[in-house]
Amino acid sequence: MLLAVSDSDVLIHLSKLNRLELLQDQFSRIYISDVVYNETVTQGIALEKKDAFVLKDFLQKELIIVKQVEKNEVTAMMKKYSIHEGESSIIVLAKDFNVSYCLANENKVRIVMQTEGFHVVGTLGIILKSYKLDRINKKDTLNLLKYIQTHVEEFRFRPKLVSKIIDKIK
Repeated sequence: MLLAVSDSDVLIHLSKLNRLELLQDQFSRIYISDVVYNETVTQGIALEKKDAFVLKDFLQKELIIVKQVEKNEVTAMMKKYSIHEGESSIIVLAKDFNVSYCLANENKVRIVMQTEGFHVVGTLGIILKSYKLDRINKKDTLNLLKYIQTHVEEFRFRPKLVSKIIDKIK
């Protein structure tokens, strides 16, 4: 199994879909920074977001480990690539723990992670791999993708991209 770090968006999406367990089939351990934890859980709970409570409960399974990051290193990464604190913090963690994968959706962040030498996968990739591994069936996979496609404001994926993936599965 593989080690990974995760940005906020992938965790939030899988929480909203109530499918965080898909991560268990693909990774032996996922690290998140204290910054990402604050973005996803602390701030989410303060805003009474259901997905924040789902993620907090899932963290008890110990697949996802919260680690504190060195602020100076995070600041340096922010300046180097002009990306946000949470995104910078997971790149620092990825280097610290020598992970194989970074979980992120945002294109700019994905490019930075690839530049730093990491494989990158996002929400859609995790769903597709779970389908290929027979962890979720075709009907459930299509339902998840259609939900994402019809809730653009929550998931922020280009509808054409999701349509392409749906067409490939059909």
